[in-house]
Amino acid sequence: SLDNGKSFTARATVDLGLNDEGEVEIKIENNADCLSLDALEDLKGLYQVKLIDDESKTTVISSVPACEVKRSNFRDDILITLDAKAFPLSLSYTPLVSPLAPICAELPSLTEVPSFTSKIGFEVATPAMTIPTILPPTKPQAGLKFFPRSMGTQKVPGVDKEGEDGSKPQSLLMRYWYVILPLFIVGMMGSQEEQPAEQTAAAGGAAVGAAAAATAGGGGTRRGKRG
Repeated sequence: SLDNGKSFTARATVDLGLNDEGEVEIKIENNADCLSLDALEDLKGLYQVKLIDDESKTTVISSVPACEVKRSNFRDDILITLDAKAFPLSLSYTPLVSPLAPICAELPSLTEVPSFTSKIGFEVATPAMTIPTILPPTKPQAGLKFFPRSMGTQKVPGVDKEGEDGSKPQSLLMRYWYVILPLFIVGMMGSQEEQPAEQTAAAGGAAVGAAAAATAGGGGTRRGKRG
């Protein structure tokens, strides 16, 4: 179709089968009268190629700027993607434009009806591996809890049936060890400083008591006189 898909003309016949060697091959046979000079005069729209499967009636379409078809001198590359039953899934159409081809505005007018020169191939779609949707295991932050929600047969990782996380309850010492440990160390250091001071005061008191006792004992002693 050269008029943006308003009307289609039978362009070619595509055959998919086995050759004499038992290998799968695909062939294309273009129709010589699928183009007209009047339709090729003003190429400002899209050129659409539609492939219809005779058995499944599946239709696939590919579109390119119509000017590119004229720039390629009507040489193109067609690639068909098939499913496991050899039904078409998609169609790729690529005009083989030469790097030396003039731009669309400089293309000369055609004097005779051209014909297509096509290269065709196929590929079989391979389904990718199905990736299951699995949430990563997560746990709430300290002091927070997940709210339970209904997930059908899917369980929220890190949350049990009652909405609690899988961790065991922690004691007060395990939760606030970073506060209790400094206080304990400061208390130990303070008690060690008070013990030498008490020992010094006790030693001083004992020395004073010993001196007083010595003085008291010295006053009661009398020396005898000889006559």
